[in-house]
Parts: sequence; structure tokens; C-alpha cells
Amino acid sequence: MNKQKQPNNIIPFDEQKGQSIVLVALMMVGLLAFVGIAVDVGLIFARRSQLSKAVDSAVLAAVTEVESLSLLNNADDKAAQFLNSNLPLSTSLASAASPSPITFVSTAEINEIGAYEYTLTATWPVDLYFLSVIGLRNYDVGVSAAAAYFPITDVYASRRVEDGALSTSNQSVFGPKICSSNGDPFSPDLPDWSPTSESAKYRGLYSYEYRILIPSDYPDDIIRVELFDPDSINKANNNGSSYRADVSHTQAWIDSGRPAVENLSCTRTQTSPCLIDTKEDDFLSLPLDQTNPWWFVRIDENRTPRPGCNDSGGYITANNTQTTYKLFYYRENISDGTIIPTDLAQYTGQTGDGVRDNGNHLTDMQWVSPGAQVTYDQPAYVPSDYGSFEISISNDLVNILSDPDTGYRYIYLDVKAISGSSENGFEIWAGPPDYVNTVSSNVNTRNVQVINNPGVHSSKGITVFGLGNLPMNSNYTNPVDIPLIYVPPEYAGQEISVSLFDSDAGATPPITFFFDSVAESDWSMTFAATSNPVNDPDYDAVNYPTNGRCRIGSCQNSWVDPPYKLIVPTYDPTQCTNSTLPAQRNVCTPFFGGRLVARYRGGQDDTYGWQIRLRGLPYLIR
Repeated sequence: MNKQKQPNNIIPFDEQKGQSIVLVALMMVGLLAFVGIAVDVGLIFARRSQLSKAVDSAVLAAVTEVESLSLLNNADDKAAQFLNSNLPLSTSLASAASPSPITFVSTAEINEIGAYEYTLTATWPVDLYFLSVIGLRNYDVGVSAAAAYFPITDVYASRRVEDGALSTSNQSVFGPKICSSNGDPFSPDLPDWSPTSESAKYRGLYSYEYRILIPSDYPDDIIRVELFDPDSINKANNNGSSYRADVSHTQAWIDSGRPAVENLSCTRTQTSPCLIDTKEDDFLSLPLDQTNPWWFVRIDENRTPRPGCNDSGGYITANNTQTTYKLFYYRENISDGTIIPTDLAQYTGQTGDGVRDNGNHLTDMQWVSPGAQVTYDQPAYVPSDYGSFEISISNDLVNILSDPDTGYRYIYLDVKAISGSSENGFEIWAGPPDYVNTVSSNVNTRNVQVINNPGVHSSKGITVFGLGNLPMNSNYTNPVDIPLIYVPPEYAGQEISVSLFDSDAGATPPITFFFDSVAESDWSMTFAATSNPVNDPDYDAVNYPTNGRCRIGSCQNSWVDPPYKLIVPTYDPTQCTNSTLPAQRNVCTPFFGGRLVARYRGGQDDTYGWQIRLRGLPYLIR
């Protein structure tokens, strides 16, 4: 048999010896490269996961240290501590003498809705093993996270927030040319504080922001925002050292056998506030809010600019303060989730000086809604700069940002004094417009109507809050229980910081804080008492005050600093019998939520400011 001839392109088997070793070697290199990639990439992913968890913990811990944008170092220190505790010791942050392999950069800002944000980006270089053979000796793992919290809290703008009656106090701002010693810490262009004083850390606001809560069950589509006496004008017919008015009394006063109308007087000139004492709170055995203690004649003050800042000696309209009131809301962009501030309306108050305006809006002692319908007895239509202070939820608040848990929505009001040096008193109310044909725009007539007919002017759950700060003018000489903030039950054990600015003329100690849902005997805090009550941290019979804190009534042009620190009561059975705990830390009282109330005697005509901080719970935002 003839042997078959092999094709020319086939190498004889005996000539292929040794090639498999080369192939195996080449395959091993490739296999090791793939194994190396898998090992090194796995290490990178493991380090990234580890770093991500550490950075998340660090930003959540650090963000609440950002009490102002100037305190970023405090937050960085806290972040470094948490990175140290959550990463292996061999890779943790080290001292300056022995630099750490991990580095981080951070930023802080206040976002559109007033929350403080803290962003941290950490970098961890990872040494590579197998990939180093192809020149990749290390890889920088970078992780970024951001957390936020609300350092400010909603302060009730009024004791009578539901019915909108005016009684023991009102809001007020001074013009930018005044001295801060008149009681407004933020409006003056140049607060007259020492740059090194504790007060100086409060510089820089220059306006006040209010938040108007719309509950999920609000029964109307229209929200009417009303401003009381938004202009800085004391009418000429209020002039004179003795002004008389026919004061109409409430039905309770009439039922007690006293006259329905009395001709009474106040004896202050046009430059100053003028409130006629009706005596109803003195002679009627009723709660304060069921009487009408004052007949309001004037609430504005005419003051000279710096450096005098006192009563001008005559009514000078050029000194009147012009104030802007701007309504807006936050709209959520459905496509990308961004938050967009959206203007609704604005009103610029009048001064009646014939230069800035002629005062023809006639808002003195009136409740008005600029750009909206007038009440049945309103003296004149009040135009807005743009928009209307009557807002349609369905048409005007498109895609409004809402709380996913409660359904609450908010509109905002910025109040800013833009010219002048006088005090402009005002007040804010919001609710449905169902009363415009029955309830007066005049403050005194409305006060009597509201007291005689409870519910006739109801906000239907809408509440006006000052965001963290509240500019107040006290109208009452006796101690008053002032609701400050609502504290939810989940804040049990948290710290509340409360301070007042320029508590002086007419104000007298002490000041007591308590919750309306907890018996005062179970939890209350009194400061600056004149005798030694239980649990007064400020009492010192020999060297008053203690803690370096100014005493109520003597804080002229300064904040109560350090602020009053209040710990929300809680219940901890393991600590309830611990007698070494500080007096303000009650751990024997369950807390189910409630309003923090201050019992405070502000004195008549004393202008001062509240500032309240309740650290919200931090949350990750990215």
C-alpha cells in the first residue's frame, strides 16, 4: 500500500515538541493578568465600599457642627474623628508629623430651603499588586457624600396666630439707618456692636423670613395673606399730647354692666406708639385672650438716623422706614428634582414723605392684602408691586414642594427694611378669604369682633412662623405666656437654644420656660430669678449674674449670651434616680410633643428679638 502524502501546510508531530510550553506560558501570563485585575479591582471596590460607609457616617456626624458657615473647622474635626474610628488603624487619619494616606476636602453652604449642608470628599490611595507589573502601582479611590440639617426652627409669629387678633405684642423692624441699640439686631446697615463682642457673630441677616404652613387638610383653594399696618406712617389726626378716641368694648364688658363705648385718651405725641388702656383685662375675670386690653392708635415710632437714633422731637416723615414684603415658594422641577424659588407677589410699604410716596394706601391701623380684594370697610385699595397676596393653591403654587410625611406645604414671606430710621410695626395673618364681607379691616373693630364671635376670622389651620428669628415689640406690662415653638416627640432629650436681643426697657426678670403638654411641676426652667427657686442655673445670691449671661432687662444692645440651654424632657428609667444630672435634664418625664412656652415680662413698647435653635436630625442628601 502506498503511504498517503501529508499536506505541505501540516508540521510533523515530532517537529511540534516544545511549542506547548510557550503557549502555556503565554496563557499563564494572560490568566495571571486576569486574576490580577480581578484581585486588584476587587480590592478597589472593597475599599470604595468601606470608605463610602465611613464618609456617610462622617458627614452625618459633622453636619450638625456647622452652626454657621464660619464654623467649618468644627465640622472637619468631627469628620476626621469619625473617619478615624470607622477605618482600619493602618489607614486612619494620622497626625501632621505622620501624614495620613487618606485626604479629604469639605464645603458648607445654606441651601435654598434654609438647611445647612456639609459635603465631604475623601480620597484613599490603594496600592495595587498584580497590576503594578503593567505600570499601575496605585489607584485613588474617591468618595463624596453630603448631609444636611435644619439648624433653625419655626417660631410662632403671634400668640393669636389662629384668629389674627392684636393684643400683647406685634412684629416690628427698624430702618437701615438706625442703631441696633433700638432693638432690631439685623436691619441696620451697620450694627453698632464691637467686632470682638459675642453679638458680632449674629451679623449679616438684614431681613426676616417667615414661613406660612398650609396643612394638608386646608379646606380652601385661596390663601389670603394679610399684613397689619405695613406702612410706616402715623396719621396726622393722631398728633398731639392728648389724643382721644371712642373706645368700643367687648360684649363681656358690656354684660358686666359697664358702658359699651367710652371716650378715652392716650398722652403721647405722633412720634411714638399710642395704646389706650381699655382696663378690660384688669376688671374682667376672664383669660387674657377673651378680653380686649388695648385700643390701638399708633404702633410706629419716628426716630432720627445714626448717630442719634432717638425721638426726633417732632414728626419727620423723611425718617419713616420703607419696608418690602415679598411672597414666594419653592417649586420642585419634576424632571430632575431641583428646587426653584418662585416669586408670587411683593408689596413696598409707604412712608408718606411726598418723595418716596404720598401715603395714599391708607394702611395705618388696617389689615390689608396687597393686590387683592378689599374688605367691606377698607379705606382704599392697596396695590402690590406685582402679583397678589391672595394666592390660589391650584393655579399659583404649581409643583409646590411638600413634606412627603405630613403633606404640609409652605409659602415664604421676606420682610426687609430698605430705607429710613424709624420703627415700622406690623403683623401677619393668613387664611381663607371667607370673612371679607363681615369682618372689619380696622384693627380695633376686628379685635372686638373676633372676641365677641370666636371663629369668625379663622386661619383654618394655616400658621405663620418666623424662621429662627422673630423681631418683637412688646405691648404689655405684665408677664405673658408666649408660645415659641412646637417640639415633636422624637426630639425628646434634644437641646434647644434660646436667646433674646436687647431685652431692656420695661423688661424684668425672671424668664420661665415650660411645655404646654407637661406639668410645670414636672419640667420647667427659670432663669434670672430674684430669689432662689428650684433649678435656676443663673441664681447666685452674691455675684449675679452667673455664666456671664446678661440679666433680663439689662441686655441693652446685646444678646443673652450664652443662650439659655433647654433639654427636652424624656424618660430613661435607668437614669431617673440619678441625682447628679443637671437640673435642666429631666429624664423622668415621658414627652409626647408639645409647645415650648416662655413666661416673659417684656414691658410696654420694648423692642427686642427672639432667636431659637433646635438642631434637626441630620439626613443624607447624596
